[in-house]
Amino acid sequence: MIKRTTYSDLLQYAYNEKGLCEGDRIQRDIDGDPLIAQEYKELIGTLELLNLAAPSVSDESVKRILSFC
Repeated sequence: MIKRTTYSDLLQYAYNEKGLCEGDRIQRDIDGDPLIAQEYKELIGTLELLNLAAPSVSDESVKRILSFC
């Protein structure tokens, strides 16, 4: 049985949420299929933009929240 790499697979792979064997299979698919490689490249670009847009929380705010709990 041949498993096709899905967008969900790529997303989990980008976040290192796939096991070693599954991650290896996905990387081979990325390396061997230009369409999957392009989709992965776009996904990584989107994740980088999201990380830049994420608000930062000050250490003081974290301390206050943790002391409240």
